[in-house]
Amino acid sequence: MYSYFHKTDVDSAFYDKNIRSRLPAFFIDGHAHFNLPEHIASVSTETITGDWALESGKLMSYEDALDYFAIMFPEKTYSFVALPWPLRDADTVGNNKYISFLAKEKRLRGLYTLRPEYSVDQIERDYIEGGFCGFKPYPYLASAGAVKGADVSIFDFMTHEQFALADKLNAGVKMHLPRAGRLPDPDNISEIRVILDRYPNIKLDIAHFGRCFVHGFFERALEALGEDVHRFWFDTSAVLNPKVYELAAENLDHRRIIFGTDSPIMLWHGKREWDEHNYYNLCREDFSWNRHKYPEEEADYTYYIYEQIDNIFTAFGDDPGVIEDIFRRNAETVYGV
Repeated sequence: MYSYFHKTDVDSAFYDKNIRSRLPAFFIDGHAHFNLPEHIASVSTETITGDWALESGKLMSYEDALDYFAIMFPEKTYSFVALPWPLRDADTVGNNKYISFLAKEKRLRGLYTLRPEYSVDQIERDYIEGGFCGFKPYPYLASAGAVKGADVSIFDFMTHEQFALADKLNAGVKMHLPRAGRLPDPDNISEIRVILDRYPNIKLDIAHFGRCFVHGFFERALEALGEDVHRFWFDTSAVLNPKVYELAAENLDHRRIIFGTDSPIMLWHGKREWDEHNYYNLCREDFSWNRHKYPEEEADYTYYIYEQIDNIFTAFGDDPGVIEDIFRRNAETVYGV
């Protein structure tokens, strides 16, 4: 476990007041990264320090995840949709094998990270033998120089041949979108429609609400997508903005929303501020990126994940059926029971 991770009286009080009675007894985290130290041994210090998310959390074994969640969610039981770390310099082969182990031995729902250079024969063999239930492509893997938000095509990091295989397998695909324009980028919209039309058996799951961490992006995306927005799923991972959740509750079928945390990245205490185009992390822990904008408030910060869950409840209400769908059944629909 990370040494910075701890629980405070503030956390316990927030959980008891806002979450304990509302969160299902069993839930699924639909977006959690699992790996071992050897899988990221070749990832450079520059890569890690250059990305606040990687510095926050780049390592989580299955045992660590159980410890984190036992502390955050006492008296609950849970499972995970398990993702490898999709970094160009990571050991993707070794990390996929670890996810396969967790799928077979711990009964997690494991996603296979593919690279565009992988042959469909290799992928199909690994996927079936490994007990995977979906795919996790990622823009970082498009090329050696690709970065977060890179201006690359979806088909640069998951080829049409690979999509055709996923379609043949009726697989879920958890998609982290490229491009600085995020979900409403016209090229992203166009390529999503290509996927939906050409590969109808794929269960497309757009991570992070299409990277719409700021509500203006989501508003534009909803307008651009029209009725097509009802043809795929979104996961909530790392999204805190209450206006995004309000828009989702107003415009989407709740059965198309999958709860996810993006652990181990989001295990710290804090919240966010937003302007028209950007979000700003407000955090207690002493990461190098933390500017401690409001130091006098930090003692009252609770877990970011708690704030996220509370915003989901605020937007979608307490109907047990709706909450069970978002926190469990929708993940089962896309990634199997």
